[in-house]
Amino acid sequence: MKVLGGVLAALAVLALPLLDPLTRARFINAWVIEWGFPLLLLVVLVILVVVFAAMERVAIAIVIGVLGIAGLIGYGNARSYAQLTAYAATVHESNDPMPTLKERAPFLVAERQASSNLSGINGQISATDYLADSNRYSTLVDRKGMGNPGYAAIINQSIALTGQASGKPCLFDEQNASQRMDGFFGNSLTRAIAAKDSLLIATKDDAWGYCDGDVPKIVVPVTKLNGWFSPVHVPAGVAIYDGKTGNVELRDEVKAGELPGPAIALSYVHRVNESMATRGGDWWSMIMGQSGLTDEVKDSNDPNKDNPSAFSLAYKDEPGSVYASPFTSRASSRSIEDIALLESGHVKAGESPSVTLYHLETPRQSNAATADKIKADYSDLNGWATGLQVMEVIPVSHDEWAASIGLNQNVSYRVLVKTDGSSCLTKDGETLRCIDKDGKTVGTSTDPGKEPASTTAVPGEIGALSNEQLAQLQDAVTKEVLKRLNQK
Repeated sequence: MKVLGGVLAALAVLALPLLDPLTRARFINAWVIEWGFPLLLLVVLVILVVVFAAMERVAIAIVIGVLGIAGLIGYGNARSYAQLTAYAATVHESNDPMPTLKERAPFLVAERQASSNLSGINGQISATDYLADSNRYSTLVDRKGMGNPGYAAIINQSIALTGQASGKPCLFDEQNASQRMDGFFGNSLTRAIAAKDSLLIATKDDAWGYCDGDVPKIVVPVTKLNGWFSPVHVPAGVAIYDGKTGNVELRDEVKAGELPGPAIALSYVHRVNESMATRGGDWWSMIMGQSGLTDEVKDSNDPNKDNPSAFSLAYKDEPGSVYASPFTSRASSRSIEDIALLESGHVKAGESPSVTLYHLETPRQSNAATADKIKADYSDLNGWATGLQVMEVIPVSHDEWAASIGLNQNVSYRVLVKTDGSSCLTKDGETLRCIDKDGKTVGTSTDPGKEPASTTAVPGEIGALSNEQLAQLQDAVTKEVLKRLNQK
């Protein structure tokens, strides 16, 4: 009895950390659900080896150990593949044209411009997200201090397709709302969510914020693990943190339009995208890289290298929003062949979101090649030598892609590119000119039959030229002079 009492006392001491909600949640999700079955197999294997070794049947113990380890490795591979195929099973292929999506200002421009709105705020920028349902960028600002004491503000930015942003912050109540996702102890929003439900999984990278009037709110799309032999994440609703009162609200269902941003965790989207490696082949062909799709960057000069997929975009002709992810073959091809749209504006706990894979009849050249072609087609734009660059090439329809041209914190032009290589250059909603698939100028509007407007003028009219037209004229004269000199 004394031995039993001692064992129970030891177990009670070991279980004390489980009184903490976050520790308890992590123990249940990681050690019981996610890794519980592999650990059980390992414990059984160790017991068998120890028992046969104690019986001096060393040979049998060695055989059991070797076969057991081989079995665990086989189970690990089968489990990983089963998890990928479970996510891939939620993806449905469609032969219909992809729905038209709204364009957005480049993510990197919004991220860089957020700092200009930090004046008077005691904090540092944490994360920026595009809220497709409200056509705004939102930036979380962490409060400075010991123990990561909550958020300081949310910067709500409105950015036109060309130009700079206009932003306005909404401030957190420092006394009543002192929690954030990576906060310590009582400052931990992750711990506050776990106290509501130990089975919920909430991660920092999935959190985003918005201003509800002057009230800052943090939205954390959450997931739960489903299954034990090969557990997978499934959406479980959202947690909403009030930046004035500090209250945490759990919603197991969000309908389209109820929130200005995504109700599906970005980490879940990445898992679905990773599962596309299983398409068109078996386990071995996936391991060898001979089948499947990938959203990984293959070129170092890809304009999307910092944000290659899972673009949060809104439908153009209907309510709702999606995560749009372009895919290339996992083989050597760099051409974009497929686009997956994952419904992101609504969620219901326990249900997987709708994911549709659209195959492009005419694959589009890589982002790097597209950027190079844009630079070649519009090489006369003033500024390429001083930092002008192509930023964020995103899908907007079945055969159209939108790209931005600009500097770090300013968008100067937009380019609408078709899969055949033709494109149109716009600024402030006005089409400047178009280039056909052969690289010839076909007009100053999207109407290919319209003749291009002249960018030059007779000497008597040179004073009437705009700065841009004057720069174009200067570039044209310089090129012509060099051409004639080289012909001599």
